[in-house]
Amino acid sequence: MKKSVPFFLLLFLFCEREEVFYFPDGFIWGAGGSSYQTEGGNFNNDWYQWEKKKFTKFYIEEPCGRAVNFYELYEKDADLARALHLNSLRFSVEWSRVEPERDRWNEEEIEHYRRVIEAIKNRGMKPVLTLHHFTNPVWVLNLDRENPVDDIGGWENPQIVDEFVEYAGKIAEEFGKDVDIYLTINEPIVIVLSGYMLGIFPPGKLNISTDGIYNVAYKVLKNIITAHARAFKRIKEIDIYDSDGDGISALVGLPESVSVWEPARPEDPENLEAVRRLKQFYTYNLLDSLIRGEFDEDLDGVPDDVREEWKGTLDFIGLNHYNRWFVVPLPVLPPPISAFPCPSFRGIDLRGFLGCPAIEGDISDAGYEIYPEGIYRVLKELYGRYKMPVLVTETGIATDDAEKRRKFIRESVRNVARAIKEGVEVRGYLYWSLTDNWEWGSFNIRFGLYRVDYEKGLQRSLNGGDALGEIAECNCISNE
Repeated sequence: MKKSVPFFLLLFLFCEREEVFYFPDGFIWGAGGSSYQTEGGNFNNDWYQWEKKKFTKFYIEEPCGRAVNFYELYEKDADLARALHLNSLRFSVEWSRVEPERDRWNEEEIEHYRRVIEAIKNRGMKPVLTLHHFTNPVWVLNLDRENPVDDIGGWENPQIVDEFVEYAGKIAEEFGKDVDIYLTINEPIVIVLSGYMLGIFPPGKLNISTDGIYNVAYKVLKNIITAHARAFKRIKEIDIYDSDGDGISALVGLPESVSVWEPARPEDPENLEAVRRLKQFYTYNLLDSLIRGEFDEDLDGVPDDVREEWKGTLDFIGLNHYNRWFVVPLPVLPPPISAFPCPSFRGIDLRGFLGCPAIEGDISDAGYEIYPEGIYRVLKELYGRYKMPVLVTETGIATDDAEKRRKFIRESVRNVARAIKEGVEVRGYLYWSLTDNWEWGSFNIRFGLYRVDYEKGLQRSLNGGDALGEIAECNCISNE
C-alpha cells in the first residue's frame, strides 16, 4: 500500500522552497539622517555660508532653512522609527551647535542632544551617533591663530585635527554612558572630491590637476584620516561604558562611500587598470590607511606612506552605497587617476559620451541607476579584502513612488542576506533616510521612508517604509 506524505511535512517542504532567511540575533535595523539636512536653523556652519554664495545657485535649488525641523520633532520622528520596528536610529551632532566658538561649549545644546539620545533609547532603539556629517563650524574656516587666512582653513589645515579630536572627546565624555556606536566623519572621499577637487561643496576649491591631487586632495584626506585615527583612540579612552548590555562599550567606525566600479570595455586591459586606480583612490586608500596603516599616493599598488598611528583604528567598516559607475581610461586627465567615471547625477548625464555605455535600467530621481545587486557586490569585495565586520550605514532610493521604494528595499535586503549566506559579517542595515530631507541643494530628491509634505506643516506620511518595517519585525526576508 502506498503511503501518503503527512501534511506537516508538505508544509515544511513548502516553507523550505520559500527560502525565508533569518538574520543573526542582534542585527541592527535602522534609518538615518544628519543634523544639517534634518534639524533646521543651523546658521553657524560653513554650509549655511556656502548657500549664500552667488555661484552656488546653479547647484543649490533652494536653501536648507528649517529643513524638516527634526530639532523640534525628534520625539515624533523617533516614534515613527519605532512604529516600523526599527531597533536603531542614526543621527548626527551638529559641531557648530555644541562648540559655536573655538573652545566654548554650549551646554544648552549638549542637553538638547542628550534629550535626543534619551528619546531614541526610551523607545527601545540604539542611538548611532555621527560626529561629523559634512558641516564645520564657521570658526574652523579660520584656524591659524597667528596668521588668520581663510584660504587654509577647514580640512586643509592640520590644526583641525586637534580641534576635531577635542570635540570627539567632549561628545564621548557627555554621552558615553548612553551611546555605544559612533561614526566619526561621514564619507571623507566626498569631502575631498566635492569640496577640494570639483568645487561643488564648501570650501569650493577646484583642483583637478596632478599638483592639486598631491598637494591639496591628499593633504585633506590625510588630515581626515589622522583626525579619525586620533578620535578613535580618544573615544576608546573615555567611553568605557556598555550602555546596551551587550558586553561591548564603544564601537567606532567611519561611513565610507563605496560604489560598484565597472569597466566600460571589460575586454580592454587599460580599462581594467583604470578601474583599479579609481577604486584605490576612491575607496581603498582610506580603508587601507585605517586598517593597515598604508596609503598609495601614485595608485601603483605599492604603499608610499606607511603610518603606525593610523593602523587598526576601525572596529567596523561603515558602508554607504548608492550607485554603480562605469569607467573609461582617459589619458588627457591628470595622473595618477587618468580615468573618467561616467556620471549620471542630478541632470548631468554623459552616458554615451567618451565611450560611456548607455544604462538600460531604471533611474532614480537623483539620477542614479537603480541597482540593488550593487550592495551584494561591494559587501563581498570589502569583506574579501579586509575580513572586517561591515555595518551598512546608508543605502536608499530617491523616489516619490512608494512601490518603487518597497521593491528596492526588499531587493537590497535580499542581496545583504545573500552576502551573509556567503560568509560576509554584516552587523546591520540602516536605510537612508527616515524622512525626506534636504539633499544638499534640493528638497525634491526624496529618500524618506516617510514623505514630508513641505506645503502642509512638514506632515509625515508613510511612503514605502512599511517594507522595511515588515523585514525588521520578523528579522527575516523571503524570496517570495
